[in-house]
Amino acid sequence: MTTRRVFVCLLATIALLVSSALSTRAQQENAAETECIKGTVVKVSEKALYLKDTSFPDETLGKRDATVLLDKATTYYDGPKKVNKADLQPGHIVLVRCRMAGKDRAAVLVRIIGGKKL
Repeated sequence: MTTRRVFVCLLATIALLVSSALSTRAQQENAAETECIKGTVVKVSEKALYLKDTSFPDETLGKRDATVLLDKATTYYDGPKKVNKADLQPGHIVLVRCRMAGKDRAAVLVRIIGGKKL
């Protein structure tokens, strides 16, 4: 009977360790998830995109101004057509797919969906 108890305890310990490892992995993957925000372009600089009246997926935040970091990996689209960052102008309404970079948001993709047209 004691051999059986030892075996059951060992099996339970292994199961807990595996589930803990899987939970940690899931948390890391969730941290890398992107979010999509919508706003009107106020200003475009070399390293940042400034938006007003930005709406967030979390509806409790309400509309507010936001800054999104830009880098060389950021891609830009006007509808389905790929464009350059220089084509992005104040007055455009954009969807920005971004990821968290520390406390700031970093843009992965910027898509012009309305407002002032090119």
